[in-house]
Amino acid sequence: MKTITTALVNHKGGVAKTTSVLNLAAGIARTGRKKVCIIDADMQANTTMAAFGEEMANIPEDMLLENVLQAVMQDRLPEVKPLVWLEGVDVLPTSLDLAAMEVIMNTAPGREFMLREIVRALEGKYDYVFIDCPPSLGIITQNALMASDFVLIPTDGNYFAMKGIEKIHYIISLLQRKLGAEVRVLGYFMAKFNERRKLDADIRESLEQVLGDKVFNTAIRNNVALGEAQYKARSIFDYAPKSAGAEDYLRLTEEFLVRVKRMSK
Repeated sequence: MKTITTALVNHKGGVAKTTSVLNLAAGIARTGRKKVCIIDADMQANTTMAAFGEEMANIPEDMLLENVLQAVMQDRLPEVKPLVWLEGVDVLPTSLDLAAMEVIMNTAPGREFMLREIVRALEGKYDYVFIDCPPSLGIITQNALMASDFVLIPTDGNYFAMKGIEKIHYIISLLQRKLGAEVRVLGYFMAKFNERRKLDADIRESLEQVLGDKVFNTAIRNNVALGEAQYKARSIFDYAPKSAGAEDYLRLTEEFLVRVKRMSK
């Protein structure tokens, strides 16, 4: 099976990209005995912090994404050494220094293709690769889109998050036309969903009217266990397997795998 790479993108922060990438990866590893790698491409390093907690400070510099990117910029073969988070799930970590690397990348030749070289180095070693993108549509997010087969867009019950989807579509279209990007939109899902809140229900209805079956049936409900699991550097399935969060992410995982299989034919 070809390695399937998916970028989680929304240029608005706080829409549960990190929570989703961690628990989707964990869900896939649990349900299908698959190998998954997460690339933390967000200069806030939230995925790295959520996966490794205080141990993040002890990660060797040569294992960080920004150092691998530097090797690519120097036209050296990237040595990619993801770290084990859970059984079946590895993480290519980053640090706050990625912000400085993004500035350098903006002036580098072939700047939109650097992350693709790193993903290619992971081909055959993993069944699925997820890229946790920063809350922007800058050069790193563009790199992630150029390196991915699919893009998955989480949103929340916020009017501005929904409006931001138009900008994501614009960037994807531009990369497809100008640089030959092959990435396709796998779908959209709502996180931090409060079924009792009218605005959440209204926004979900609007998404379905505009985007049709691209909207996942699964919505991730507000659940305190999700935040607690991240604080403990664990997946929701290990921390609270009977919680609403575990139930929702299991359904999202199943729906994700069905959509990938259908769109990969």
